[in-house]
Amino acid sequence: MTQENEVDIGELRQITSWLAAVDIEFIEIRRPGATVRLTLEQATCTDGASAAEPVFAPADSGATAASASNSAQPRTVSVNASSAGVFLVTHPARSTPLVDAGAHVKAGDIVGLLQIAQLCVPVVAPVNGVVTRTLASHGSTAGYGTPLLELSPAA
Repeated sequence: MTQENEVDIGELRQITSWLAAVDIEFIEIRRPGATVRLTLEQATCTDGASAAEPVFAPADSGATAASASNSAQPRTVSVNASSAGVFLVTHPARSTPLVDAGAHVKAGDIVGLLQIAQLCVPVVAPVNGVVTRTLASHGSTAGYGTPLLELSPAA
């Protein structure tokens, strides 16, 4: 006698949309007799710009060229939590922090972790820059959008 395992495509679509909303790229769901693995690929830009790099524009079109260039690049960029969890500056199996203040990072580098139950989700740098300070302490609870680190963007 064979056991029939059915997967509801509607459930998979819903789970996939949740994963995309919080930038989780991989999940594995196990049920007795079935394992489903979902992997989301990041979209790439065709014009050579990074999809993670924000574009800044001057707020006032009547500003002078000097003030427009100052307002175009923020002095700092906040790295925020993509979901609720416990913020970790070190991996649970290691003792050294992933990054320290003054560390140079590239867009996409892992700068921390959010622990959600037994899952550790990477927190990545949105832009190239230097870590200026850590805003959340190791082991603190973070909600969606909570500022975790501050970066000074590379010029």
